[in-house]
Amino acid sequence: MQGLCDSCEERVDHLIDLTRLPEFRTVVRRLNYRKVCHVCYDDLYEEIRQEQITSKDRRSETRYWVRIGVVIEGTDKSGMRFSEKVYTENISYKGLRIQTARQLERGAVLMVKVPEVGFEAPVLVEMVWQDVAGRTAGLKLTEENESWQRLVKEHAPSTA
Repeated sequence: MQGLCDSCEERVDHLIDLTRLPEFRTVVRRLNYRKVCHVCYDDLYEEIRQEQITSKDRRSETRYWVRIGVVIEGTDKSGMRFSEKVYTENISYKGLRIQTARQLERGAVLMVKVPEVGFEAPVLVEMVWQDVAGRTAGLKLTEENESWQRLVKEHAPSTA
């Protein structure tokens, strides 16, 4: 199949359809690459392989699928200050995953608040995903916090 590579935008004689390869699902969703040349395929494959190696370390923390109302405050990708009430998709002892209407930049520092329990702490935007359902962000606490630890413990399923 001839055409333009979605990654390098070069005209090539043969394109690889990433939508047919399950391991490239996140690349298709995150970068919107559907058809790429062999060179870009090799680069993307190596990137995925490296992410899988590092994700084993990242995923060592148990996630609890809990919906908690939180307020995030900070500066979005366009430089605008904001305060937005959002809900968690999951939480762990080191952070949380949220859905947001804002375009957040990876590496940005935000403030997260849980007004009902008086919790407030800075978080780092670790990951940002965007798909048809909206934007999702993985937020990591910048330091351990006893109040957050208690909050997670309250929502974690008991093992007794």
